[in-house]
Amino acid sequence: MVNSSRGPERLVRAGQWLIALLFAYFLIQVGAALIADLPLLSSQPQLEQYIDQPRISALQAELEPLQSRQQALQEQADRLRERQQQASQAYAREKASFDNWRSTRSVTEQSEQNPEVIARARQLDGLLQQQQQLSGEQEQLEAQQRTLRASLAPPQQQLEQLQAEARARWQRALQRAELRIFGIRLLFVGPLLGLALWQFRRFRGSDQWPFVSGFLLFGLFAFFVELVPYLPSFGAYIRYGVGALLTFLAGRALIRWLNAYLARKQQEQVAPQQERQRTIRYEKALQALGRNQCPSCERNLPRRDGVLPNYCMHCGLQLQHDCSQCGFHHYACFPYCPSCGHPAAAAGAPEQPA
Repeated sequence: MVNSSRGPERLVRAGQWLIALLFAYFLIQVGAALIADLPLLSSQPQLEQYIDQPRISALQAELEPLQSRQQALQEQADRLRERQQQASQAYAREKASFDNWRSTRSVTEQSEQNPEVIARARQLDGLLQQQQQLSGEQEQLEAQQRTLRASLAPPQQQLEQLQAEARARWQRALQRAELRIFGIRLLFVGPLLGLALWQFRRFRGSDQWPFVSGFLLFGLFAFFVELVPYLPSFGAYIRYGVGALLTFLAGRALIRWLNAYLARKQQEQVAPQQERQRTIRYEKALQALGRNQCPSCERNLPRRDGVLPNYCMHCGLQLQHDCSQCGFHHYACFPYCPSCGHPAAAAGAPEQPA
């Protein structure tokens, strides 16, 4: 592949790209600092601002003694269950011991009148009565707990309703704050990106293109980094709606560009041979031929024995010809013959830019 760029020219172009990137970097830093200092961006609504504190305080004061009483009853119920468990275990142990004692002891025929049997039976009856007494206490305690829960339900429902209403107002305020933040950023980033695109479209071919490209990079960064993450999402309608709109606009732009490109290529193919060669830039022709492509229609060209054809089989552009001075066969885009140095402009080759 033939490279037409000179060494100093390549160095200058690399320096220009470095200038463009540095220019974009410093603009990005300035823009980020400016956006961070925009007013109203740091004021986020807090949940406490939307709570009816006097009513909530009154309800909490009403609930506090009831909740304390509920906690005390719960602790009492836990202790009662522990006592019931201990009494049940004691009765089970005594009952098992009594049964074993009666089965291993030989008693008289009047065993039911035996004093020791009577004493141990009374002891079991006492343990059973203790269990029944604890069960009665538990029923009374459960009744008190049910009554207390019924007293707690209305103020608790009112408190939950107040908190739910406060959260709903807070969520609406957050959405309005997000929309306000996005609007402020859009007022800053939107015109900035529009100006960057306009400058790039108008001045990209001028000698100030590094600054134009750097400003465009800055505008794109501000749009996709400083603006898009703050795009509000009210049920994803705005976010996906904006995405669909941007996709539609980008698709329309691509379709228009493709149609214009195809129309331009059709006009080039019907133009005379010499006029077509003059309109093709020298560097573009060399790059296309190096990629085995036609400089005019940009379609692929097959090589035969490592040599490109003299004419493009797609559009008919002359690719190679013989020097009129020495007869050397070379690319038709060369402004001078590589063998004898004879100017090839008379043959219709494109002029090399200064």
